[in-house]
Amino acid sequence: MKIIVYGGSFDPVHIGHLTVANEVFHQEQPDLFLFIPTGHSPLKKSGAHTSNDARISMLKLAIDYLGFGEIETIEMHREGKSYTYDTMRYLQEKYPGADISVIIGTDQYISLAQWYEIEKLKEMVRFIVVNRDVDTQELPEPFIAFNIPRMDISSTMIRNRIAQRKTIRCFVIDTIERLIRKEHLYEAEES
Repeated sequence: MKIIVYGGSFDPVHIGHLTVANEVFHQEQPDLFLFIPTGHSPLKKSGAHTSNDARISMLKLAIDYLGFGEIETIEMHREGKSYTYDTMRYLQEKYPGADISVIIGTDQYISLAQWYEIEKLKEMVRFIVVNRDVDTQELPEPFIAFNIPRMDISSTMIRNRIAQRKTIRCFVIDTIERLIRKEHLYEAEES
């Protein structure tokens, strides 16, 4: 079984996330594509800006739009810091013998040395590194460089635009924008 894992805060999930997921899915053709919304990331200072329920609702809309994917909530329910290593151990137990690949961005690749149990993790999974903040990249084995058209869109930028009462049209799909507006998500904050 071939599994692709795409983790992130998805707060909100935006067109950049969808482009990465779509490009990797169609090139790699996995049996299972898992979106894993993060709990508390050890390398990020702040956590999610919206509730887990709101992030799950947005991911469900994104999956409906894409036509593929499932949500795995293990990290949302984990107490304390959430490590990718622990999540991959969980997935190996849940899907014995699966070939697991993890999507990360160039920015995460650069900080891999800081990841918990990174050497063990590199033996457990393969990393698909999508160009982020760079136009193209070349990486050493065993990392897979995945170059897509560059999109400098971030959840932080979208949250700030909402707080400043600016449009987010074209940065998120219509159904997610409607949910954000209906639930008044991100309106009172700037990241």
